[in-house]
Amino acid sequence: MSQHWSEYWEQGHLTSFGTDFSSNYAGILKDIWLPIFKELRPNFEVLDIATGNGALPLLLKNYFDESNINGRVRGVDIAKIQPIKFDADNSIKIELIGEVNCESLPFSDPVDLVTSQFGIEYSNLSASLKTVANILKTGGRLSLVCHHHNSMIISRNKQVLLLIQSVTTKKLIEKLYSLADSMGQVTTKVDINRIKNDQVCEVLRNDINQLIGELYESNEAALMDSEILNYVTTFFKQGLYWSVDKKNDYLKFVQKQLSDLALRLEELVCAAIDETKLASMLKILSNERVEFVSATTLKSTDAQLLAWHFIFQKALK
Repeated sequence: MSQHWSEYWEQGHLTSFGTDFSSNYAGILKDIWLPIFKELRPNFEVLDIATGNGALPLLLKNYFDESNINGRVRGVDIAKIQPIKFDADNSIKIELIGEVNCESLPFSDPVDLVTSQFGIEYSNLSASLKTVANILKTGGRLSLVCHHHNSMIISRNKQVLLLIQSVTTKKLIEKLYSLADSMGQVTTKVDINRIKNDQVCEVLRNDINQLIGELYESNEAALMDSEILNYVTTFFKQGLYWSVDKKNDYLKFVQKQLSDLALRLEELVCAAIDETKLASMLKILSNERVEFVSATTLKSTDAQLLAWHFIFQKALK
């Protein structure tokens, strides 16, 4: 699963929500961590699972920026990541390591806290939870924000997945390829007039508009989330004077982006935690002497379900 995530992180995203969080997590997805960070003591050791480009380590660093507390946080991710460069003189040392499977960590230094936000649930939990349990210090905590199977995030992204995998979207891309070939080379206003008077091009443009209308009517919100409209706009505006080969290369890029998005969304839906998975997690951790502390649901300001928040603690005896 790592390749399409590697390409995603290479684009510079800080969180797994793309443009929904243009900087770092905000609201409840930020505030939930502040009491967790507050419990850390000087010289703390933290491990962040499925760190992406370091969203949680950055939140932690920002939290302690005005304090005298020092510590280290290491973030690992199975994908290649594009980590932010941090000030080496800062009291909070951050190390982000890509291409690391959390089911088998390359180090065993005991940590005070293990965190994960929308990450560890993508792994093989039977293996990753055991690994996490072994690296926790006695009394150390495991704090996980995980996808909830009934959350608005899952519901919303299921709709996006259906839309980008639909026959209508496939036909739209095919029509754009056909239009690129029918337009030929466009370099002057004479070419623009030629295209406007070309019956084949006119039929294709009408077909494209009709298909976009069908996508809009089927699910406007999913269409906006999918980036399809932005891709089409780029094709017609920036791409108008591109060569036929460049237009075709761009459409191949669009297909790759939509294919990678579909893979990420399929994994997202499969990773979501339901009551059965939760029961399995509790059993795995209990066998490793990691005790259940709490399970709460996080909600948005308009009361929509966002995620689970689990807290566990390594038994003192």
